[in-house]
Amino acid sequence: PYRVIVRAGRYSEGDFTKNGSREPSQPVAILGWGGKVRYRTGPWEVEWSDAGPTATARVSAVRRVFDTSRSDAAGLHAELVKVDDPAICGATPDSWCNDSGTIHVNVGRVPLSEEIAVIRSFHGARFITHSDDLYLENVETEGGITGGLHCDPSAARTIVGVGCSFRYSAPSNPSASQDAVRVRQVQGLAAFFDCDASGGAKDGWSFHADGTPGMHVLLQNCTGIGNGWGDATSCNAFTIHDDVRAAVLSGRFGLSRIGADVHCIQNSRAWLVGCEVTARDIDDTTVAVKGSNASTIWLDGCRLDADGTGEVLAIEANGGTIFSRNVTVISGAIQLNSGGTMDTY
Repeated sequence: PYRVIVRAGRYSEGDFTKNGSREPSQPVAILGWGGKVRYRTGPWEVEWSDAGPTATARVSAVRRVFDTSRSDAAGLHAELVKVDDPAICGATPDSWCNDSGTIHVNVGRVPLSEEIAVIRSFHGARFITHSDDLYLENVETEGGITGGLHCDPSAARTIVGVGCSFRYSAPSNPSASQDAVRVRQVQGLAAFFDCDASGGAKDGWSFHADGTPGMHVLLQNCTGIGNGWGDATSCNAFTIHDDVRAAVLSGRFGLSRIGADVHCIQNSRAWLVGCEVTARDIDDTTVAVKGSNASTIWLDGCRLDADGTGEVLAIEANGGTIFSRNVTVISGAIQLNSGGTMDTY
C-alpha cells in the first residue's frame, strides 16, 4: 500500500529503519530515486590524525575496517587485519586496532577522510518483524550486525530486490557471524535481479525454510563473492536449506572462505543455469558445488573452476543427487560421498 522513495545519496549509522527500531507494518517498496541509495553502518568521512606509524581517529563500536582506495582479489574493498594494540598495528602494514575507542590504522600514510570505511555495530537492512511483501530497488548496504539484508519472520509473502547490493556484514559478536543476505521462513517467492551479496561475515546468499514450507528462490544475474570472515566456518557464496526450491540464472559465485561456494543441504532443490563458480579456499578442501543430505542439483551450462593446496573438487555429491548438462569443468575433481550420485540429464 505504500512506497518509500529515497533520494539517491549516502546515508549512515542508524538511518535505515532507525537502526532496526522502525520497521514497516504493511507491504512496502523502498526505492532509490535518481540513482543508488548507499547506506553504511558507519561514517562516510573520518578525519585521521598522524600518530607516527599509524593514523588515528575516535570512533566507537568498530567491527571491520576497509581501505576503499584498493581492491582485494574478489574486487571488494581491501580489508585491514585487526591486531591487538597500536604497537603491533604500527609494525603491521594494512592493519587496524581499537585502543579504548581510538582507532589506529596502518596503510602507510594518513588516509584521506573518505578512504577508510569504518563499519560499526548498526543494523543493515533489517526486517525482523516485518512480515508483508517487500520490494527493494537501488539500495546498497555496507555492514549490518545481523546481515546486509535480513528478513526473518515466518510469513506468506514475496520479497523482491532489483539492482541492490548487500556487503561487508559485521556482527557485534565475532563468534556469531552473519550472512550478507539472510532470508528465512518465507512461504512464497524471494527473487533478486542484478543484486550482489559479497564480503559477508559468513554466507553470501542464505535461504532457510526453518519449519515454514514453500520458499521458492529466483536469482538472475546475481553475484556472491569473497564471503567468510574471522573465525567463521562453512561459508558459502550461495546456500539453500530444508525444502527450499531455487532457480539461479547467470549467477557468478566464488572465493568463499572455508566452505563450498554453492551448497545445497537437506531436501533442497536447485537449478543452476549459465552460472560461473570459482572456488579458492584457504582450508584443506576446496569445493565449487556441493549437494548434501537428500538435496538435488541440476547444473546446466555452468562453468566450474576449483583450485587450492589440498583436496580440490569442482563437484561433490555428499549424499545428494547432482545432474549435469553442458557443464565445463576448468579445474577440480568430481567426488561422490555418503551415497551421493551424479548423472547427466
